[in-house]
Amino acid sequence: METLNLSGFDIWIVIKVLTLLVLAMYIVFAFVITRQVKVMTSTLTLGIEGVAKLLALLHLLFAIFVFVSALIVL
Repeated sequence: METLNLSGFDIWIVIKVLTLLVLAMYIVFAFVITRQVKVMTSTLTLGIEGVAKLLALLHLLFAIFVFVSALIVL
């Protein structure tokens, strides 16, 4: 049986790239949530529109912060 020669191949690079890819997709998800909250608050009047928009914006900013932090650390 032959052994597979993986010299020079680092699995951690693949894991880091996949982690950054997942975090980038999460930023897109957070942006979609922000847009959906904007559409929802323009359609419905519940009295908590400001709080919902603030939470959606904080969620988006936190997702961006986590991505940038991972980009620096990884």
